[in-house]
Amino acid sequence: MLRPWIGAVYLLLLGLVLAVGPGQRLPEFALLDPQGKLVTPATMKKPAVIVFWASWCPVCREEFPGLHRVAEETRVPFYVISREPKDTKEVVLAYMKAYPLFIPLLASDKDKPPEAANRFKVLGQPWTFVVDAEGKVVALFAGRAGREALLDALLLAGAELP
Repeated sequence: MLRPWIGAVYLLLLGLVLAVGPGQRLPEFALLDPQGKLVTPATMKKPAVIVFWASWCPVCREEFPGLHRVAEETRVPFYVISREPKDTKEVVLAYMKAYPLFIPLLASDKDKPPEAANRFKVLGQPWTFVVDAEGKVVALFAGRAGREALLDALLLAGAELP
């Protein structure tokens, strides 16, 4: 009989193999920032961090304060995209009040956040992508992104850290 954790490990490894990975360009998306401005891979400020999350996710809840501290220290844009279809604009914006430096990306008439997550081939949350100035992924974290590993990835992406 297979242990339940074996299946979880298999799914995580499968996800890492299938997901957009280091050296690959960002897949296309067209989402709105809170001011209603369209954000695409071409228009987003880079280097950047993209975090896929869900409002109900306990790991996201635990990780966000640390990620927000990194955003404060580095001033690198952190784009956060909920992959949960039930996370409405109101839910996302209310959740993000605690994280004012995060840039939540919301549904547009051209795209929806869960559809964008599917193009990144994200299988869970949180999933964090670090992107360089050319729009290429330099690092992917499935689950928690440790502070030092995230800072290292930001350096690889060309971010000027304090």
